[in-house]
Amino acid sequence: MKTTGFFIAILFCLAASSISGQMRGNLASSVGVSGGYVEDGYGIMGTFNFHPNRFQYFQISVLAAIAEDKGAQNIPYNIFTIQPGLYYRVFMAPRRKNFSLFLGGGGLFGYEVINNGSNELPTGALINGKSQFIYGLYLGAEMEIGLSNDFSLLVKANEYYHVNSDVGNFYPYVGVGLRYFLF
Repeated sequence: MKTTGFFIAILFCLAASSISGQMRGNLASSVGVSGGYVEDGYGIMGTFNFHPNRFQYFQISVLAAIAEDKGAQNIPYNIFTIQPGLYYRVFMAPRRKNFSLFLGGGGLFGYEVINNGSNELPTGALINGKSQFIYGLYLGAEMEIGLSNDFSLLVKANEYYHVNSDVGNFYPYVGVGLRYFLF
């Protein structure tokens, strides 16, 4: 019974937000997912965008990175971050309205896990770095190519600055994915 009530409440909230978005004009929301390269490994990013107009959007994204620092010892690490930010459209193709370029940035916070939380490597060597909470800033660029009214191809590039990371202060992400416009 509680589960049914929960789903009814969720449906009610979604319907109310859709109706209020239609009443206030050109508001839109979209979700996206992309996968790609991070330093020394792979990453996947999920995004939610709120578009108050056609020229900007507020974005909250989640990045999960799986990598391995290759040096004298191979040390695996994972980074999980949440990034709120703001993007502005800086270019739209004049004849083909389905191509846009956005630039933006924002803050980030998250957690990095070094060597699955262990300070000792299998060889017995000790790691100076530790798993910890991280924070910082990022700059990003997104290229969007409209595929239909609801879907677009997304090419994303972010450069992160982690203020207190033991893995490294600068951390890139480049990925390709899809964006779906909810309303």
